[in-house]
Amino acid sequence: EYGFWLYKIVYETIDKDGHPTQASGIVAYPRVDWPQTANQAFPILSYQHGTALQKNSVSSVTGLWVLPALIAGYGYVYIEPDYLGLGVSEGLHPYQIKEPYGTDIVDILRATDQFSNESLEFQINNQLFLAGYSEGGYATMAAHQVIERDHADEFNITASFPMAGAYSMSGVMTDIMLSYTEYGQPFYFPYVLFAYCDNYLSTTGPAEDYLLPEYANSLLPLFDGMHSEDEINSIMPSIPINIMKPEKIEDFRDNQNHPLRIALEQNDLYDWTPQAPIYIIHGEADELVPYDNAIIAYNSFTANGADEIYLEPLPVSFGGHQAAAPFALLGAFTHAEEMKVINELGDINEDQGINVLDITQIVNIIINYDNIADNYESWASDYNQDNITDILDIIAIINFIFSS
Repeated sequence: EYGFWLYKIVYETIDKDGHPTQASGIVAYPRVDWPQTANQAFPILSYQHGTALQKNSVSSVTGLWVLPALIAGYGYVYIEPDYLGLGVSEGLHPYQIKEPYGTDIVDILRATDQFSNESLEFQINNQLFLAGYSEGGYATMAAHQVIERDHADEFNITASFPMAGAYSMSGVMTDIMLSYTEYGQPFYFPYVLFAYCDNYLSTTGPAEDYLLPEYANSLLPLFDGMHSEDEINSIMPSIPINIMKPEKIEDFRDNQNHPLRIALEQNDLYDWTPQAPIYIIHGEADELVPYDNAIIAYNSFTANGADEIYLEPLPVSFGGHQAAAPFALLGAFTHAEEMKVINELGDINEDQGINVLDITQIVNIIINYDNIADNYESWASDYNQDNITDILDIIAIINFIFSS
């Protein structure tokens, strides 16, 4: 229905140590001067991308691709964070670590809100959808937990769609590696190991302490953000854990209080009680991130008393981790479309109509101008778009009601 604009944005967030830093991402929003004028406000859909190793393998660098064009064209403000350590962000990406995803996504949401407030080209309403696949599924679940835990007064999640995520880092994913079986993407293992040792250095010690000398020398330089998955896979054994010293494997396996095990447990994403709806979408034939991750999350959430948790398995016939991704994304989009609301300028109470109730709300806003309720966007009450809510807006809405 809409055209779209696509922007790279750079915004301030915090790094793994809580220090201010810069991060990047993209924002795509409906181009409402074609075929309409800018008189609507749209929901945000934050998409968390899958695993990337190279700093430049992100949308803020590579530019246009189908998802932001499609989602914005359907009437969403699409955002996609690069994540810490990718894009303009410095340092090693904190891969599969909960808190950095949460803070980064919160801050790109804030940056988008600021961008919207400073722009006459697009406005956002109060709906927020979170979605992501693979690493993005983990990041989506992490953001959902962090937002409800720390920022419930600032954001109201409409629904989230974590897809094919590794929510059981200390259980399912650890067991895969300890099983000494071949793994389709061996680089995942050192990516996790290096990220955890970087983030929990004081307890885990450096990554090279765990590795056989030949792999410590060859692998570590490849995780500088300049090398690809194929380059790393080419020197990895097909059984990823074989890069580690045997005594380190034995110590980890036998010690339930091993610092690395404790760090993994801290980043499991199933022992909490979500408040907003979650649609957990996962392929039953996923060979990289087993379906058991979804079952554990679903069972834990429902046992904890969460009301709106939906487990949606993709049949084996849909294929493995990569092949099932388009079906998962289509399922998430279908659900979002059923919930999506696009608000009209002047529809202040968001009841899908412009009437005397909106006039009443404008009067309340004018009377209490320094205390506008959080659930009313100021753009909606500024009907004549002169950057202030006053009696002229009331007159304009009255004229609209009579004329229609």
